[in-house]
Amino acid sequence: MSTNVPLEYRAGGIVCRYADGRHEFLLVTSKSDRERWIIPAGHIEEGESAEEAALREVVEEAGVSAKILFPLGNFRYKWYRNQQQIQIDTCLFLMEYEKTILENPEGRRVRFFSYPELQSLNVWEESREFLRKANEAVLNNQKPAT
Repeated sequence: MSTNVPLEYRAGGIVCRYADGRHEFLLVTSKSDRERWIIPAGHIEEGESAEEAALREVVEEAGVSAKILFPLGNFRYKWYRNQQQIQIDTCLFLMEYEKTILENPEGRRVRFFSYPELQSLNVWEESREFLRKANEAVLNNQKPAT
């Protein structure tokens, strides 16, 4: 029996905007846990770059168009699908909000939060770390250290 764990590649975006005198970050609710807020991300399709996938997933899950500012890095985690363990490698990009083009696609809640508001949300720890990096980059108006 093989012990190889399948690896899937995903991409997503932390979309930021400046509104009401503060920076805000876009999150959506998870399909599997409506109380958990997540960064829009999904599978990289065949022939698609990580950047293209991240932009597509932000539209599909959050209904917004955005432009990529720069990559924030990757993280890897284990997940179970159909009673099989898989590894997921996700590449995240910092993005600048352009406009809303769809209201609540996929039936998810979609909302912008200030960085202090994010602290009390039900968010994966990996996501929290990337949100911290995104906030640092926005405040310093520069690329974060990876």
